Amino acid sequence: MGEWALHCFKAYDIRGIAHSELDAAFANRLGQALATFLDCNALAVGRDIRESGPELHAAFVEGLMSAGCDVKDLGICTTGALYHATTSLSVDGGVMITASHNPPEYNGFKMCRGTAAMAGDEIQELRTVFESGNFRSGEGRITEAPNFLDDYSAHVVAKAGIPIRSVKIVIDAANAVPGPFIYDLCQKIGCEVIPLYCEWDNTFPNHPPDPTRPENMIDLGNAVIEHGAEFGIGVDGDGDRIGVVDEAGNFIHPDRLLAVFAKDILAQIPDESSEEGRTIIHDVKCSMALEQTIESCGGIAHMMRTGHSFLKQALRERPQVPLAGEMSGHFFFNDRWNGFDDSLYATARLLELVARSNASSFSALFDGIPTYPSTGEAKVPLSGAREDTMDAVREAYADMEYSSVDGVRVRYPEGWYLCRPSNTEPILVMRAEAGDEENLDYIKQDVQARLGSIINLTKFHSA
Repeated sequence: MGEWALHCFKAYDIRGIAHSELDAAFANRLGQALATFLDCNALAVGRDIRESGPELHAAFVEGLMSAGCDVKDLGICTTGALYHATTSLSVDGGVMITASHNPPEYNGFKMCRGTAAMAGDEIQELRTVFESGNFRSGEGRITEAPNFLDDYSAHVVAKAGIPIRSVKIVIDAANAVPGPFIYDLCQKIGCEVIPLYCEWDNTFPNHPPDPTRPENMIDLGNAVIEHGAEFGIGVDGDGDRIGVVDEAGNFIHPDRLLAVFAKDILAQIPDESSEEGRTIIHDVKCSMALEQTIESCGGIAHMMRTGHSFLKQALRERPQVPLAGEMSGHFFFNDRWNGFDDSLYATARLLELVARSNASSFSALFDGIPTYPSTGEAKVPLSGAREDTMDAVREAYADMEYSSVDGVRVRYPEGWYLCRPSNTEPILVMRAEAGDEENLDYIKQDVQARLGSIINLTKFHSA
């Protein structure tokens, strides 16, 4: 590769097409750069099951060791397990070699400094070191952690709690890395589990491993109905997100599941708890039904920018906050867990909640949480400069109340509209929600009137 694929340094990770954008030479150089940038003594390293994984893993580990960094090799594991390693092993951070839910030809690197996921400016600073080629040198060693995955699984069970009854569920792992691990976990805690696509196949032959897309949850919904299960859980490609369907196979948006988790946690918090202890953090894409549910339970809803790294950072800065979550299916428990997103822990926690609930069905857990009409998540092409476009959007809404924590989220009397620039693509992400269809139509018309001369809104109106 004559030139390095520097565009692979994204907002939350490093990601690109394996063997071309990310090859062994890139991985080796990245290992040297990361060891230099972090000035670390030891890192934990894991990988998923992608075809390119062994080659990138070997080259990356060699790069780390040549820069004097010892490696705790976790082998094939989930991203949640890698996060746990940063808290339980004697390491200065960790790296997961994965491209999460992306197609099979992709791969990438999720990196942690200590227990904190690297993101934003820090990844761009790493890129500068990568470009410079000025790396430290040394002779690191590689060692395995033979009992780590068993210890990690036991820790998940201990912190989530054993369900008080057997819950019958279907698990769809989309043939990705979490499959055998999550199936084994559910059996350990005494659930009746029907596995669907839980065997490894790095071509993902049945559907993409993204459980937040309804089209990827159709087989799961059908299996739940066929087997008479209480509900179904879908897992993403690297094991840090989940999605669910109810007993009738209906897809449940992740922000509604976050509302159920929030209700459960807030019900267990003493009345005299501090404001921070009653705060639930969510990202800007979540429904206003979540905010209303949190507040109806005596909690405080705090909206933040989208990005798993940023929400984890917020929990480190506000350690009494018990829960955070995103529309993308990342759930960050910070009461009995240590604030990182993990599909195995989220699954165990949900099973424990369902088992002790008095609800007549899984869908009944969502009773009382409003359902509002909304657009889909529209990806609108960004034709001009990102900052110039967003300045124009802010100017167009200068007469209205809006949040600028991540793009522009405008508060209408009966709803809201969001316009935020993507961190990974030259697009604007748009969404709107209202109390009824009439008000949603009004918001869409008002967006057109204010922004139609600035942005091509065709995809927004069709979302």
